[in-house]
Amino acid sequence: MKIFVNCLTISRFVVALFLPWMKYQYSSYLFLCVLVLLFLTDTIDGFLARKFQVQTFFGALMDTIADKALNIILLLCLLSSCPLLWVILLGEIIIFGINSIAFLTGKRIQASIFGKAKMWLVAFSILFGYLYEFQGCDYSWVVSGAVLAFVSQLITIVNYVQTLFLHPTFVSKKKEKVPFQTLLFDTQYYLENRS
Repeated sequence: MKIFVNCLTISRFVVALFLPWMKYQYSSYLFLCVLVLLFLTDTIDGFLARKFQVQTFFGALMDTIADKALNIILLLCLLSSCPLLWVILLGEIIIFGINSIAFLTGKRIQASIFGKAKMWLVAFSILFGYLYEFQGCDYSWVVSGAVLAFVSQLITIVNYVQTLFLHPTFVSKKKEKVPFQTLLFDTQYYLENRS
């Protein structure tokens, strides 16, 4: 199950790299179906990892990278038809930067309700952008989605900054050296050291 969950996460990253090409090769309907499936894998892989207790640092790290790659690539492809979405793109880059700083300094940001809500609001904003580009909805849907996504990004950024820099329990502790394989792929090590 651990291999399956990690493969699901990695597949989101790999498919995201091909989305600019797929946008012009597939029908708009099929492309939107692929996007919805990709957004759903973010919920499914986390659910399965927790349900079967197969969480790992590798899975958590790859999940963050796959999410940001998916959102950033999709947003970059939308900027010509929906320039308003550059604000959402900037928010995703800032959040990825904060996550990167946390990882590089040995800290870990736990998933929160703010982060999950933000993820879905950004996903809907992106879907509205593509629907508009494919003449499937009015631009007002894009604007509404972008405003909600941006507000959720601001809340997430404030929450992450407070968690990382103001919460005293998140001070980095010097940890013993552990084998690389244990660090990345061992579920028990992840569960004991995730905060």
